[in-house]
Amino acid sequence: MARVAGKFGKLGPQFPVGLKQFTAYAAAPLPKPPAAVDWATKVDDWPMDGNDQYGDCTMAAAAHLIQSWNAQTAQADPVPTEQQVVDQYFHLSGGKDTGLVESQVLAAWQKKGLWGNRIIAYAPVNVHAQTAIKQTISLFGGVYAGIQVPANAQLQFQDGKPWTLEENWQSQPIEGGHAVPLLGYDADWLYVVTWGAVQQVAWDWWQTYGDEAWAVLAQEYHEAGTVNGIDIATLTADLKQI
Repeated sequence: MARVAGKFGKLGPQFPVGLKQFTAYAAAPLPKPPAAVDWATKVDDWPMDGNDQYGDCTMAAAAHLIQSWNAQTAQADPVPTEQQVVDQYFHLSGGKDTGLVESQVLAAWQKKGLWGNRIIAYAPVNVHAQTAIKQTISLFGGVYAGIQVPANAQLQFQDGKPWTLEENWQSQPIEGGHAVPLLGYDADWLYVVTWGAVQQVAWDWWQTYGDEAWAVLAQEYHEAGTVNGIDIATLTADLKQI
């Protein structure tokens, strides 16, 4: 199937005052991340979830994380249909195709739940802290991330090529903000899900265009009996203040 780049819809990052970096909530030093992690291939099909028609990437990324968590933990929490993803997007956006702020999506997900799925907590991760990004992916099955997409990235995606910094990358205009889950990595690449496919992303490309990243503590992990060494009490107390 030919790859088709979809729409953008991630608005500018907003980091709530009083919410510390994710690693600050570690009850003990987080373990060294493994050399490589691959959660993306545990899921057979990644739907577009309406992101070819609407700027609902923030909601599609959340739905893809639920798919991944289910596969990782052998849970069977409901995965929203494409129509449910679109409906939830318009519910949170007030009925207009205006895009959404990732931290506002996370707040709704934690306080009220999305599609019957309610996360335990969330916290920002420094996009330039490669070790912290790897730790979050390996410990909690993914990162809810945001990028600014240059024009040539759409062509690279459609041609089945990784997102890399090409020779003229500084001259590429930014087409829009986009939400993606980071679901794997190795020495050379991050692996993200976008527009119905798994996309390779060079680390220096991520360092250039990544503008936000969030650790999300899933209910699926809680049901499986682990929250991987994070001080949940302190983190949830901070979330109550925002």
